[in-house]
Amino acid sequence: SVRFDTLAFELKGPKIEEDIQSLLGSAYVSGLTIHQERISLDTVLLDKGSIHFRTNIGKNYIELDSVSDIRFNHLDFHPYLKIVKDTSWQITASVNKRDFPADQLFSSLPKGLFYNLEGLRTEGTLSYHFRLDLDFGQVDSLILESTLKAKDFHILAYGNTDLRKMNEPFEYTVYEQGEPVRSFEIGPANPSFRPFNAVSRYLPLAIMQSEDAGFFYHNGFIPSAIRESLIQDIKERRFARGGSTLSMQLVKNVFLNRNKNIARKLEEALIVWLIETEHLTPKARMYEVYLNIAEWGPMVYGIHEAASFYFNKRPSQLSLEESIFLASIVPKPKHFKNSFTADGRLQESQEGYFRLIAERLAKKEVITDAQAAQVNINNVVLKGVAKSSFVSESWQ
Repeated sequence: SVRFDTLAFELKGPKIEEDIQSLLGSAYVSGLTIHQERISLDTVLLDKGSIHFRTNIGKNYIELDSVSDIRFNHLDFHPYLKIVKDTSWQITASVNKRDFPADQLFSSLPKGLFYNLEGLRTEGTLSYHFRLDLDFGQVDSLILESTLKAKDFHILAYGNTDLRKMNEPFEYTVYEQGEPVRSFEIGPANPSFRPFNAVSRYLPLAIMQSEDAGFFYHNGFIPSAIRESLIQDIKERRFARGGSTLSMQLVKNVFLNRNKNIARKLEEALIVWLIETEHLTPKARMYEVYLNIAEWGPMVYGIHEAASFYFNKRPSQLSLEESIFLASIVPKPKHFKNSFTADGRLQESQEGYFRLIAERLAKKEVITDAQAAQVNINNVVLKGVAKSSFVSESWQ
């Protein structure tokens, strides 16, 4: 259902000058509420929103002029967009907004779409820059820039969620298809919890080389990885890669695993930016939480359960090959059996991945070149409950 207090729309034109048609228009809405589960489980409220636009239409393009103005609640910006059809489709888009009060952004987020950030109060100024240049005929030339910079920025008060909650023991709830399936504490009161120093040193390093090598040095985002993932997604016409850092994966699981709505990716990015920019949680603690909530198989959560499920070991006892294997299934933990043959041995196709991670670990001097050369997928032998997933006579 959609309701509003006021709705107004005006269109002027077209005005034709030298084969270019220009349309001027504006729209205004206040008290807009939307209740649609596909958008959000909560009712979405936009107090005030408006757009004043100028579009230019040429022989082979349509352009949203940067004199156009979009406002929602207290925030306004001037977007630019041009779509050209030449030998291929080309898209150019940009937004630049410099030195605006930070609270304009956070107080303007529509209620019902950003649950964790509702009520957040901040001070200081922000500057935002976005640029996209995409030629579908030369996808590899894509330019993607998105930066949010802060000056004298501070959080004055948290809203619905204290974004520092990972610093202390907290209850983590696992959701499957929007329904809670398990809850457990992330802290020493949980006998399955393992502090960072109680895990084999190979595992976190293998995961980093596979998922996010610069975790301890970046600010939550890797622009080049996001760009590369977008290029691959466009080429394959599907979501083939996510470009997510460990910070982004962690925030999605800790703060947003229940909130599935059209704005979740933006909320995820804002929470990551806040945690990383304000150093709300130390990196080591973030990784410790990650290792204790990560899914490693059907209803297998945390490194204690994973080490037991696959190898009947404690996390501190995991070998180099076992650590590389666990890193390999992080992206698709429910499909771990696809890595094995019917008798429970790793597929030969896994050799390339194991070799790559071992070489990266050698370059980081975590292991020697000799150790890297000796890495063997046959050293991954299932001994835990996972072994029962393979019923071949030769395995039994």
